[in-house]
Amino acid sequence: MKLSSREVKDMISFYQDEKLRLSAKLKHVDALLRKLQGDSVDSESGVLLTRTGTKAKKRGPKSVWGKFILEQLDKAQRPMTYKELMDIAMDIHGYDQSKFSNVRASILNSAFRLRKIAGKVTTIGELGKKEKFIVSTKMLDEKGQLPKAHVKWLKETMNFTPERVDMSSIPVAKYEEDLVG
Repeated sequence: MKLSSREVKDMISFYQDEKLRLSAKLKHVDALLRKLQGDSVDSESGVLLTRTGTKAKKRGPKSVWGKFILEQLDKAQRPMTYKELMDIAMDIHGYDQSKFSNVRASILNSAFRLRKIAGKVTTIGELGKKEKFIVSTKMLDEKGQLPKAHVKWLKETMNFTPERVDMSSIPVAKYEEDLVG
């Protein structure tokens, strides 16, 4: 079958339009089925859904401290203590010592949200020690272990032997915006 370039362009345009139309119809059917069946979680992404079947969005302002924690972990490319994060925050923002308790509370609250709700960070500890290090979940392998370079650094620099993290305890993001980044 020989087609001219004009005919090929027309066919491509037609089938792209059909694909868009059918995709929209399929989305509508999926949304109605979820609504009728009472599903509150998207089967593909695991994201929370509203009553109308659309993806739920977080309310309220987003924490600048959560972003700060993730940026510092990416920048350092190693586990960090909460104290390190607090000292860096005090230094970067130019706060005096009177603001330390506010910065401490903000970082602890944001780290809690990143750990328990978004699943973007977790803490690693050592058996019998109170001190914990905060790590990005991206640093851990599927078994919940840090790369050998990080373990070596912790042993040599901090005299710390991290335990394996239970990856099943790390929560899955509930909101679509948590899946990005």
